Amino acid sequence: MAYGDGMTKLSPCGSALVLPMLGEPPRALLDAGCGRGERLRDCAATWPDAALFGVDCDGENAAAARQNCPGAEIVTGDVCALPWPAETFDAALCECTLSLLDNPERCLAELFRVLRPGGVLLLGDLCFESPAAERVRISGEGAVRYLASGAWHEAAAEEAGFRIMQYRDCREEYITMAAQMMFDGSACCLGPDAFAALRQRRAGYGIWSLEKGAVR
Repeated sequence: MAYGDGMTKLSPCGSALVLPMLGEPPRALLDAGCGRGERLRDCAATWPDAALFGVDCDGENAAAARQNCPGAEIVTGDVCALPWPAETFDAALCECTLSLLDNPERCLAELFRVLRPGGVLLLGDLCFESPAAERVRISGEGAVRYLASGAWHEAAAEEAGFRIMQYRDCREEYITMAAQMMFDGSACCLGPDAFAALRQRRAGYGIWSLEKGAVR
């Protein structure tokens, strides 16, 4: 789904906050669900020597990403069936992507596969507070289709083989973004039911820094 120029990605956090969570400058980085490539463009400016790659299921987004980050290799494809060999990357981003997927566990397994041992995955998505590992469908269309608890994200990441290194609660940034979406009318990209469900669940936004453990 292409969001258009006004709403390119449902991440409330700027690159100055996100990219330092990766730690060491990457040699090869993948953005899984790269959208229109704004984050990759910032990666190119931050790490000019890094090899950058992106994948998005929407051809319009992928075309825009190639324009926004011409030095990156961008493909149109499925984040649950990545076209790269095992252990290709030492860093990966997966932002606002799992909430679109019917099988997010497959995406995490693929990211584990293509990362090198010790590689870092930065996972960011909408979430809600609950001690239980819950994931519910909130819309059949739009930019958010599923909403999961923070506990679900952590359990799914650990099941895939990742070790949680760092977590950042970005609720304040999310509230600011949500207010702006309501003001400018871009909340319509969420679908008819999603916005109400996000409010009901008191959703926020989290970012996890995850390290790939031993190959399973």
